[in-house]
Amino acid sequence: MSWMEGTKCSLILLALLLIKVNLAAVLDDESTVFRSNSLPKDGRFMATVGNGYIATTVYSDTIFMNGLFNGEGGASHRARIPSTVSVTVSLDGSTNQSYALDVARGVFSHTIQSKVASIEQRTYAHQFYTRLLVTEITVNRTDVMATMEPEPIRVDLKSNMGGPSGDVDFHDGPDFEGGKYMVGKIKTPELKGGQKPIVHVVWTPVPDNVTLPADQSSQTWTFITSISANQKEANQYFHDGTNLAGKGRLYSNHTQAWLEVWEEGRIETTGNLKLQQAIYGSLYYILSSLPPLNAPKDFEFYGVSPGGLANGKYQADYQGHIFWDQATWMYPPILLLHPELGLSMLQSRTRVLAEAKENAPLRGYNGAMFPWESAYTGHEVCPAPEPLKYEHHVTGDIAFAAQQYFLSTMDVGFLLYNSGYDFISSMAEFWASRTQYDDNKKKYVIKGVMGPDEYHYNVDNSVYTNVIAMYSLKFATKIAKLLGKAAPSNWTDIVDNMYIPFDETLQYHPEYEGYNKNIKVKQADVILLGYPLMYNMSEQVYRNDLTIYERVTDTKGPAMTWGIFATGWLQLGNITKANALFDRNFLNIHEPFKVWTETSFGAGAVNFMTGMGGFLQAVMNGYGGIRLRENQLDYHPTLPADTTNFNIIGLDYRRNKLNFEADCNQIRVTLTRQDKGHQQLRLKVKATGEEHVLQPGVPVVFSRGAASIFPPTTL
Repeated sequence: MSWMEGTKCSLILLALLLIKVNLAAVLDDESTVFRSNSLPKDGRFMATVGNGYIATTVYSDTIFMNGLFNGEGGASHRARIPSTVSVTVSLDGSTNQSYALDVARGVFSHTIQSKVASIEQRTYAHQFYTRLLVTEITVNRTDVMATMEPEPIRVDLKSNMGGPSGDVDFHDGPDFEGGKYMVGKIKTPELKGGQKPIVHVVWTPVPDNVTLPADQSSQTWTFITSISANQKEANQYFHDGTNLAGKGRLYSNHTQAWLEVWEEGRIETTGNLKLQQAIYGSLYYILSSLPPLNAPKDFEFYGVSPGGLANGKYQADYQGHIFWDQATWMYPPILLLHPELGLSMLQSRTRVLAEAKENAPLRGYNGAMFPWESAYTGHEVCPAPEPLKYEHHVTGDIAFAAQQYFLSTMDVGFLLYNSGYDFISSMAEFWASRTQYDDNKKKYVIKGVMGPDEYHYNVDNSVYTNVIAMYSLKFATKIAKLLGKAAPSNWTDIVDNMYIPFDETLQYHPEYEGYNKNIKVKQADVILLGYPLMYNMSEQVYRNDLTIYERVTDTKGPAMTWGIFATGWLQLGNITKANALFDRNFLNIHEPFKVWTETSFGAGAVNFMTGMGGFLQAVMNGYGGIRLRENQLDYHPTLPADTTNFNIIGLDYRRNKLNFEADCNQIRVTLTRQDKGHQQLRLKVKATGEEHVLQPGVPVVFSRGAASIFPPTTL
């Protein structure tokens, strides 16, 4: 470290000691408000607002609802609800306009300035009243007009509701408390002869204009849309929203709920604004496709698709389907910051466990086999024949997510009362039936699969698939023992004798049997063994895997790959290489609202949550060095390029909230809260061997390096 860098770090450390920052100060506008004087030319890159139940791309003619799909089988896609909240505001004589996405408060705003008035339009999906989408328009008379005879100010409004839905047969019903009402059923169920879900919409009609009277200096108009599968609920939310708006509390209630989300968990950096904005933007978009922290117990969540809740129309953005992406890419960073939301993501799978059990025997296997693509019913909706037939690793990905949840929380209640054990053991049963014993190899093999690299299918012994299957069986065996149950004896035999392809000469893992190191691959596959699977291998083998597969990975492939490469090189200490690979993420982020695309050249799914998840894992698990192991939580931070501070705030481990704060010289770990059912934690500094029992509010400070946190009980 240079003298100048050391001085800079010392000055910042001194400033942090002298200034006590609160949450509002941490969530400063520069990091969390993405401003622009114009909208993106490509409408796909517009900001979105959502709350896990409903979402929309701002100014679009479409609203999507959690779990509302239209179309049979592979044609199943998110059903379009005409957007009753899409409103364009204009004012004659306006001098300038600006737009902003405030991710700290979950609101999109449009500001207009003129000689006579300033106008602010705010659009948001309410974070507490989850059935509500809101547009508010506030007109303020300017001070410069105070000396003149006041005149009425007319503001023109244009509704962009769009044409009739091609997915839902809507018809109008009786008005409700001044709101318009429509109800409809989807046109085509996912399963032939299946039920057609119903949706009810109550909304404030949008006039052609609103007028600020001559005798008023300010006025706000609120346009509310309430959407639900239940008419009574839609009416109640509309009533409550209108009542709160009349009291001036609807917006503040929403923003307070968002601030509480950030208070529970976030990632902070200083010195690199581009990075900090990308972090907050990625967290915001994923969180806005998840249930709120205060969601009622009857909130039935269907999962996060690669394009999030605001995308998924027919033949676009994977039609809103749920893939391995949720379990492998979006889930890990959310689990560490918000375990209750991690559980919601898991429960989107336990919800359809019965359907997975139906699927397995249809394919010739036992247990529970989850579909490659899922939408509403839990049955297979993949329109492409190859992934549908061969890409089975999704069941292992879900099992690994369940393992991560249990290691993070030790939530035995999930096992006993929420179908957790049945869920975990049924996936293991599938893998036991999916393997076969090879007499020549004297090993268990898995034939005819497609690994994460979708360029190659109907291959034998995909190394990723075999390892994830082995992990599923091993975890289920341990859970059975924990609960005093007997696991089938062949599970352990399969774990101990699973065939894992390995090239002894070149000391690397071939992607599948017959692979050679010059064959191009689509995306992260073998390199996932090092992280997140943490498969046991030497540093040299890990280095060889990273080197070989970086050379042959398609640079036009999906975004999440480069974060995994960066995470691997950070673990091996090659920071320069890690930084270069990590920076590739920014090619997929589109200004001004930090919208991700699947590829660096703008093709593929929008807004690509999978890439955001890979990026956030590179931040937390790569630069943060976080590793969730069976008997400990490891932490070994590296400051990202051009940063002077790197903090993970509110990481949740065994019902303890922890702050990990690193600067150029030292680390501070603070236990900030212990929730019901927490376990006492012990921190050990690797360099010195010092141990500390973590106490609430008492920071442990040590020189920057590796440390581990140990709970009293392990799996």
